Formats: sequence, structure tokens, C-alpha cells
Amino acid sequence: MLQLKKIIFAGDKTKTMKAQNLLLTCVAAATLLMSCAGRGGDGWHLVWTEDFDGPALDDAVWSRVPNQKPDWSNMMSLRQELAYIDSGALVLLGEVADPSKGDTTAYVSAGVWSLGKKSFVLPKVEIRAKFNSVQGFWPALWLMPDTPVKDGDYAEVDIMEHTNLDSFVYQTVHSRYTLNGNKQIPPSATAGIDPSDWNIYACEMYPDSVCLFTNGIKTLTYPRVEGEAMQFPWADYPFYLILSNQLEGGWVGKIADPADLPTELRIDWIKVYTRTGE
Repeated sequence: MLQLKKIIFAGDKTKTMKAQNLLLTCVAAATLLMSCAGRGGDGWHLVWTEDFDGPALDDAVWSRVPNQKPDWSNMMSLRQELAYIDSGALVLLGEVADPSKGDTTAYVSAGVWSLGKKSFVLPKVEIRAKFNSVQGFWPALWLMPDTPVKDGDYAEVDIMEHTNLDSFVYQTVHSRYTLNGNKQIPPSATAGIDPSDWNIYACEMYPDSVCLFTNGIKTLTYPRVEGEAMQFPWADYPFYLILSNQLEGGWVGKIADPADLPTELRIDWIKVYTRTGE
């Protein structure tokens, strides 16, 4: 990493921080010129497709997400009728709980993941999906490491997150670096959509950058900055897929009206590509 010259008085932490932030911004701008921001679309080879064209989920690839403590999974249920194939699409539902079926939460929802079954190193991932809009509904399509991370490390790619009645989606990368508040390089972007219609969400992962797209339009390029600890973990791990329909949580708040349920996340297809030599 470039060394910050001592052009300020020792002990002036505020000025030092501003200078460091300016330096990071300049380094990031230079890095973007050499990252996926300047790459063409060539070089990718299709290696896996999920069309959801069978009678049921492929157990060799997918497992149901169990109920867990985090906000994104604390309403998850393994009830089979909440996740099914319909007309060549995976449907994940969220609805009012039914104690007679063993539900122990106020609401129940479904998610699937490829944890331990299907993962990819530095992939390009495209997902065609649609969902309804409900206050308190949080559908997401995302990637997490399929192997244990280094001590203290963290890596996540949110290809798509939608909240409540918004007319846009969030696309975000998370690392220990960003979670510690280092956001001089923006790790998140939004893209306007019609959530009731089909949209294609995508990410491209390179050794030096991660790019996110909505309907073919690039929304975010997040570059590697050399010398910054835990700033760019995405080249270090294989990543598995998570498709989740979550109800309520600290980010989206409460279900405003149970009569608005069920919520529905439909995934038409998933395509994964890799690049030769990466």
C-alpha cells in the first residue's frame, strides 16, 4: 500500500484520518480502472444451471434452511408446503404460523441453500426472480463461504435484498473491513425495479474486484485495496448460494397486516459461470 506522508502535525488524529480516507479513495479510484469496471463480458464459461424443472428440489444440491437465531432465519420452517416447484420455478412462501402444524413462531417462512453441496470459486452468478411487496418482508439472494473462514474474517455477497414496499433492491458486499465501519469505498448500491415482474440479479467475482448488476446494468464495483487487512476476502473461499424468504427483523420491522400474507419469492433459474485460469 502507498505510504501516507507526514504532512500533518503529530497527534492530530482527525487530520490523519481524513488524509488516510482521501488516500484510500484515490487508491480505490485507480484500482477501479484495472478491475471489473474496465473488463468486457467475455471469458466466462457456463458451468452450472438450475432450472427447477423437476418435480421437486434436487437434494444433491439444495437443503432447507433451518430455524436459527439470526434475523434472516429466525422464522424459517422446514414445512414442505412452504418450498415447492411450480411451473418450472422454485416458490418460497412466508405465512402466518399454524400451531396445529408444530409452528412455534408468529410467522413461518422458507429458505434453501447449497451449503456443503454446491459451491464456486470466483464465479459469475445470475438469478432470475420476482416477489411480492409486503411490509415486513425481506427476500434475499446471496452468497457465503462454504469453508471455514480465517480467524476474524468475514465474507458475504448480497446479490439482491428487498425490503418492505420499496421500488428498489439493495446489492452489497460485506467483509470484516466494511463491518468495522470502513466504507470510504462504498460497499452497497441500490437499483430500481418492478418487484412484481421478473428481474435478473447478478454478481461477478474477480481476484481484484466484485461487481453487482441488476437487469444487465452494473450497480457496484468494489475493488481490492492492497495492504488493507481483511478488506477483500472474496478470492479466498468457495461460495454457496442462499435463497431466503424472511419475515420481520430489525431491518424491515414487523408485519404490518397479517392479511397481506402469504409472501412469495419465486426463482425461475440460476446460472453460474467461471473464468479459465481464475
